[in-house]
Amino acid sequence: MAKAYSLAGLLFIREFRVDAAAKAVSVAEALLRDAEAAHSRRQEEHATYRKWRGEETERRYFGIMEQNLSLDELDQFKIELAMLVHEELQKEAAVRDAAHALAAAREKVAVARTSWREADRERQKILYHRDEWQKESVRAEAHQEDLEMEEFKPVLFVAEAEVEE
Repeated sequence: MAKAYSLAGLLFIREFRVDAAAKAVSVAEALLRDAEAAHSRRQEEHATYRKWRGEETERRYFGIMEQNLSLDELDQFKIELAMLVHEELQKEAAVRDAAHALAAAREKVAVARTSWREADRERQKILYHRDEWQKESVRAEAHQEDLEMEEFKPVLFVAEAEVEE
């Protein structure tokens, strides 16, 4: 009769850790996909705004050409152009922030994958030990059966031995 594997509890814990690490990898990869999408969106928004701002600036300059503007009107015009530039700078900052978030998400995926590999390696050690233990158990049982067969004497021979005496 085979004995229960003594490290079964530890193997259960190692398998639980591998599953948890695999889930962490999945979550990190989902966050990475979100970060990539956000970064792509921010870049697209910035490129679109940059193109629009150039066209809008040109349109506004053509709108005031050959007009007599007071200094206050000219200052207001400059403020409006500066607000457009400021908006573009905010969009550039959003792209940088999204790039930093993307880099952080990539790092989290790398860390999660490393953690998963380590947990799997530890589980593989226990699985290897269990396989070796099972092989040794089979050998020990076979050896025990051989010993029992050597001790076994058929009833017929025992009866004949008693008659001869």
